[in-house]
Amino acid sequence: MKKTGFADVLIGLQYGDEGKAKVIDLIADKYNIIARFNGGANAGHTIETSKGKIGLHQIPSGIFYEDKLLYIGSGCVINMVKIVEELDAIKKLDIDVTNRLFISDQASVIQPHHILVDILTAGEIGTTKNGIGPTYADKAMRMVNGRLVNIKLGELLDNPELFDQIEVNLERKIQKHNVKDVNVEKTMQELKQALKTITPFIQRDTLFLQKQVESGKTVLFEGAQSVMLDVTKGFVPYVTSSHTVAGAAFVGGDLSPKFHRKTIGVAKAIMSRVGNGPFVSEFGGRESEEYCMDGAKHNKDYEMSTYNVDKMLISSNPFEVGIALRLLGNEYGTTTKRPRRIGMLDLVQLSYAIKMNGVDEIFLNKCDLLVDFAKTKDKAIPLVTGYSLDKKEIDYVPASNTAYSKVSPIITKFPTFSDSIANIKSAARLPKQLQKLLQTIEKTTECKFLGIGTGSQREAYILF
Repeated sequence: MKKTGFADVLIGLQYGDEGKAKVIDLIADKYNIIARFNGGANAGHTIETSKGKIGLHQIPSGIFYEDKLLYIGSGCVINMVKIVEELDAIKKLDIDVTNRLFISDQASVIQPHHILVDILTAGEIGTTKNGIGPTYADKAMRMVNGRLVNIKLGELLDNPELFDQIEVNLERKIQKHNVKDVNVEKTMQELKQALKTITPFIQRDTLFLQKQVESGKTVLFEGAQSVMLDVTKGFVPYVTSSHTVAGAAFVGGDLSPKFHRKTIGVAKAIMSRVGNGPFVSEFGGRESEEYCMDGAKHNKDYEMSTYNVDKMLISSNPFEVGIALRLLGNEYGTTTKRPRRIGMLDLVQLSYAIKMNGVDEIFLNKCDLLVDFAKTKDKAIPLVTGYSLDKKEIDYVPASNTAYSKVSPIITKFPTFSDSIANIKSAARLPKQLQKLLQTIEKTTECKFLGIGTGSQREAYILF
C-alpha cells in the first residue's frame, strides 16, 4: 500500500508576534516542506541563529534547514520586489534556496496601486502599508470598469501585456488621489525585473503540493498574522485581510484537507497587539492604545531615552507597567517598528482560539519574561481568567467589536518567581510557581503543552 504524507498546521493564537517563526524553526526538522497559506509582506517572522538574525516576511521560516522545501501558496499575495530583497538578504547569510523555494502561480500580485492606496488609507486602521488589504479587496472585485484588478502570477507570466494593465491601474489611482511623487516608469521597470528574478521559483503545477504529500512528503503550514486578526473571526475593522484560522491552511495552501494530522498553536506569556482594536488584558487600556498608535514618536529609542524601567515597573499605574514590560521584552514591530501594546495573558481569549481551531498542542513563548513581575508592586503574575460584560460574567469572546470593547477583565494573580529560567532545559526544573501556572493554563484551555520559550535565542526552549 502506498504511504502518503500528512500536514500539520501552526498558527498564532493571539494578536500576532507570538514567536511563530521560533517554533517553526524548532520543529521544522520533522517535516519535508514548510508552507505559507495566507498574508504577504505584512508578516514579520524573526529568527536568530549562529549565522545571524533575519526577519522573514514572505518566504517560509524553514530557510536554515537546507533539505527542506519552502512553498508559498495561492492564498498569499506576492510583493515581487520585496521577495527579491528577501532573497538577497537570505543569500548574504550563505543560504541557497534554489530548487527549494516554490511560489504558487495562482497567488495574486500586489500591484503598485495597491501599495499606493494602502499608504493613503493606512491611518484609519493602522496597516503595515504593504498593499495587502487592497490586493485582497481586488481579489473579490476581480474587474473594475473593464480593467482587470486581480492579476495572478501565472497570468502575468503567460500574458506580459498585463504589465500595461498594471500601469493603467496605477495611473488611475495617481490621478484619482492627485499624487505627485510617484515615478511610474521606474516603478514598472522594478516590477518587470523582479518578475524575471523570481520566475525560476514560480511553480506552474497547481497540484504540486498535493503530489508531494501523496508521494509521502510531510508539510508544516505556517500561519501569518494570528487567529484574533482573521478577516471573518476578528473584530472589523481591526483585522488583517486574509483568513488566519487553521482551516484556511488547506484552501490557501493548495492541499486537500484529508491530509490534516494536527494543529499547533503558539501564544506568548505576556501578550501584545499592534494597531487599534479591542484588547481586554491591556496594561493601561485606552491610554495605552492611543499612546502606541503614535508609533512615529513613541518608538524604541524614545522610550529607552525617556523612561526608567525599574521605576516604571513598580508603578501603581498599569500604563507605566506596560511601558516597562515592552522595553524589557523588546516588543516593537518587526515590520513597522511600532511599539506593541502590552497585556496580561488572557485565558478566556486563549481558550476561545484553541477551541475554535481544534488546537492539539500549544507552545508558550516568552515565559522567561514572567520573572519581571517579581519586581512589580504586587510581586505577582496577573492573568485574565474571566470576562464581565454588562455586569454579567461570560466565558466566551463576544462576536462584535462593540461588545468586546465593553468587556472588563476578571484578573487572578499568581505567585511569581525571581530566578531566571534562561538556562533550564527540563520542565521538572522550572520554578514551582511557573509549573503551577502552566498547569492552570493546560487545565483552563483543555490543551496540552508542546513546549515553552525561555529566551530569544534559537536554543532557548523546553519541550514537554
